[in-house]
Amino acid sequence: KKERKEKLMPVSTKQLTICDFSSDFEKFFNQNQTNLLTLLDKFIDISSYIPHSFYKSYYRQFGRDRKYSLESMISFFILKNILCISSIDTMINILSLSSELRSYCGFFKIPHKSQFSRFKSEFLDDINNLFHNLVDYTEDISKVVNPFLSSILITDTTGFEHYVKENNPKFYQGFLSKAKAYKKVLSKTNDAINFNIDKHAQSHMPKSASSNKDSKLCFLNGHFGYFQKTIISTNGFGLIRDINFYEADNNLSIDLTPNEIKDIYDAKSLIPTLETFFSYHPNLEYKYFIGDSGFDADDNYAYLHEKNIMPIIAINPRNSTNKLPSKLNEVGVPLCPKDDSLAMVYDGITRQKNRADRIKYICPKAKKTRLNGKTTYLLNCESPCTKSKCGKIKQLTIHHNYRYNSSFPRDSLKWIKLFKLRTRIERTISQIKNFVQIRSLKIQNTKSLKSEIILACISQLIAFILLYHVKDDFKNPLAIKALAA
Repeated sequence: KKERKEKLMPVSTKQLTICDFSSDFEKFFNQNQTNLLTLLDKFIDISSYIPHSFYKSYYRQFGRDRKYSLESMISFFILKNILCISSIDTMINILSLSSELRSYCGFFKIPHKSQFSRFKSEFLDDINNLFHNLVDYTEDISKVVNPFLSSILITDTTGFEHYVKENNPKFYQGFLSKAKAYKKVLSKTNDAINFNIDKHAQSHMPKSASSNKDSKLCFLNGHFGYFQKTIISTNGFGLIRDINFYEADNNLSIDLTPNEIKDIYDAKSLIPTLETFFSYHPNLEYKYFIGDSGFDADDNYAYLHEKNIMPIIAINPRNSTNKLPSKLNEVGVPLCPKDDSLAMVYDGITRQKNRADRIKYICPKAKKTRLNGKTTYLLNCESPCTKSKCGKIKQLTIHHNYRYNSSFPRDSLKWIKLFKLRTRIERTISQIKNFVQIRSLKIQNTKSLKSEIILACISQLIAFILLYHVKDDFKNPLAIKALAA
C-alpha cells in the first residue's frame, strides 16, 4: 500500500531560487523594454527641455565633475514613472538587473537612494521650471493634433496624502470615541439634542500634522485627512497644463458641512491658480473653461469673462449666496411669461458697438427658418405676448449675473457635451497618483513630495511627445501603458 501511495503522489515541482528568478526576470524585462528604450533614445532629447538655470543650480556646488549628470537623474524618474515602478528602491533593484536601463539613464554606477532624495528636496524650483518648459513645448503639439481640444482648460482640486500618523484611520476614531463619550455625559441634560458627534470630533482634530506643519487637515475624497492640497489644470486631451500647491485657511466651522468647506476652498483657489499659470505662460489662450460646481462663484465667472474664456461650470445647489432670479428655471433660462412650464429658446449672442454682450432668447413657440435667402421667424401661438412676428424676445446682459447668464444654456446639447469632457481631468489625476504611488513612497518631506508630483507630470508630457512621434492615428494620446507593451 505504501508503494502504491508513493506512485500516486504528484511529482514535486522544482523549487525556485533567487538566482533563477533574477535571471528569468532579466531576460523578460530586457526583451519587453528594448523597444521603449529605443524609442526614447530616438525621439526624446532630455537636454533640449532642461532650462539653463537648472544646469547652473545643479552644477554650482560641485562643478562639472558631478558623478551623476543632470540628464541621468531626470531620466531615472521619467523611466520609473512610465514603467509605473512603485518606489525608488524597486527601481534601483531593477537597474541592477538591467544593463540596458542603466545605459539609457547614463549610470555606470547606480546612485544610492539618498542621492535621489536630495535631488528632489534641493531642486524643487528647478524641476518646476522644467515642467513649465515642457508645457510650452507640448502646447504646440496639442494645437497640431486637435485645435479644439487644445482650446479647452479643465481644472480640478485633489490631494496627496502625507505619510504621517494622523492619516491612520485609528487617529480619527480616537476623537470619535471621545465625542461619543461626551454625548453620553450631555444626555443627562437637554444639551445632547443638537449635539453632532462627527462635527464635534472633526473640530477637535489638529489643524496640521505634528511631524509636518505643511500637512494640513482637509476634506477630500469623502473623508478627512492630512493632505498636500493641489489644483491641477489640463487641456481637452487631459494633458497637464498646470499644477499649483495653493494654500488656504483650513479652519473647520461647526456651522458648515465638510462639503461646504471644500466648496469654499475650490471657489477661492481658482483665480490665484490661474493668475500664476498665465504668469508662466502669458501667450497661451483658451476658449472654454470647464470645472465642477465647486468653482461656482460670481468672482470666478467675472474673471473668466475678462479673460475672454467661456465658463462651463455646473450650478452648485449649496451655493445660496445668489438666489435664483424670478422667471428663470434652475439653469438660468428665461421662462414663457404665460406658461412657466415652457423655457425660452437660446438664439445666440447679441454684440453691438459700445454695448455689453447680451444673450438672446426667443419665444418657445417661434421657429427660426430661411425663406427666400433671408432669416425669418414663424410664430405658432394662439395668444402671443407681443405683436412681434417672432413673439417675445428676452435679452440678458451677461455681466448683470455672470452665474446664470451663461454664454449658452446649461441644458443645451453643446454645453452638456463640453461638460462631459471634465472626466478627462479625473483620469489624469488618477494617472498621476498611479505614477507617484504615495502609499509605497512614504514621503514625509513636503519638498520631496511636491517634486515627486511634478516629476510625475513631467513624465506624462514626455510620454505624450513620444506617443505623438510613434502613433500614426494618435487616437489615445495618453495611453502611456502602451509604451511599455
